[in-house]
Amino acid sequence: MYTPKIDNLQIRKVTEDVLLLHQIKPPSVFSCCDGLLILPKESRNQNAIILDANIEPNLVNEINYLYGPIKDYVCTHGHMDHIAHVYAWEQIGATIHAPSPEANYLVDLHNFYEGYGFNESVGYSTIEKFGKLNKFQNCKNISNFEPGATLIFEQFKVETIPFTGHSKSHIGFLLKKEKILHVSCLGFDQPKPGANGFGPWYGFKECSISQYLKDIDMAEMIYRNLEYLTSSHSYIAKNPDIRPFEYMRKKIKDNQKKVDIGLMNTKSTPNFEEKVKKLLKLDIFFPKKKMRGFLRDIYTHWESWIITKHLQQSEILKY
Repeated sequence: MYTPKIDNLQIRKVTEDVLLLHQIKPPSVFSCCDGLLILPKESRNQNAIILDANIEPNLVNEINYLYGPIKDYVCTHGHMDHIAHVYAWEQIGATIHAPSPEANYLVDLHNFYEGYGFNESVGYSTIEKFGKLNKFQNCKNISNFEPGATLIFEQFKVETIPFTGHSKSHIGFLLKKEKILHVSCLGFDQPKPGANGFGPWYGFKECSISQYLKDIDMAEMIYRNLEYLTSSHSYIAKNPDIRPFEYMRKKIKDNQKKVDIGLMNTKSTPNFEEKVKKLLKLDIFFPKKKMRGFLRDIYTHWESWIITKHLQQSEILKY
C-alpha cells in the first residue's frame, strides 16, 4: 500500500486499512500524540475515521485532503497532548467524540484547569500560558460518551476500554476485527524496542498506581488474543512481543525505588506534606531547578503528585 509523504508527519502501516499517524516535530513536548487513521473499506465504513491523532492543523488539512472527508474523530482523554489541536478536526467537519467528564476539557481550558486540580497549586494564568505554548484552542461541540462504551460508525465498531490509572476518563481502543489494541497513554512510550521514555504517567490527584498496574495486566490479557499493539507515543508492537508491558511495570518499579531512596533522607520528617516538599527539592523526576516561570510551577504540580502516589505505596513508610 502506497503512503504519501507529508512534511513533519510519519504515516505507519498497522494493517492494510489502519494507519498510525505520528507528528515528527510537535510545537511542544505536551502538544501532540499519535493516533489511528481508519481508511474507508467496503461494507464497513464509507468515510475515514480518526482515533486520537492530535496533530497540528496543517497536517489535519493534509490528511483530510488525501483521505477525507473525515466525519468522526474520537479522543481518549483530556490531557493537553490529546486535546490541543482537536479543534482543527472539528473545523474540517468531523464530529468530535470524547469520554465524560474530560470531554468538557476540550471546550473550555478552565475546565481543564479545575478538572486536573491545577487550581489547588497554580493560578489560571499559568494554564493559559501552558495552553498557548501548546497552541490549544477550544472545540465548539463535543459528543460525550461514557468510558467503556462501544462506538459504531456505519459498520465499524470501536470498543472503548477504561484505563483509569492514568486519568478518570482515560480509555484505550479495542478493534476486534482488525485485531488491534490501542492503549493511548497507558505508559508504552518507546519509539523503538529498548528505547527509554518516562513510562506510565500519574502526575495528578486522580491517578492511581495500583489501578495502573491492574490496567497494564488487563491490557496485556486483551492483547494476547490480538495481533497489534499501538499507543500514543510508541512503535507498533506485534504479538507475541510483550516487552511493552514489561517496560511499563519496570518503570513504575524503578520510580518507586527512586522515591524510596530519597525517602531514606527524610525519615526524621514525620509530616507527610513536609516529606513531599523535601523530595521535590531533589528533582527526582524533572530538572525543576533548571526551569523558570510557569513551566516550573506545572512540573512541580505533576511531580508532587507522582511523589505522593509513591509515598502511598512505599513499604518504608509502613514501618
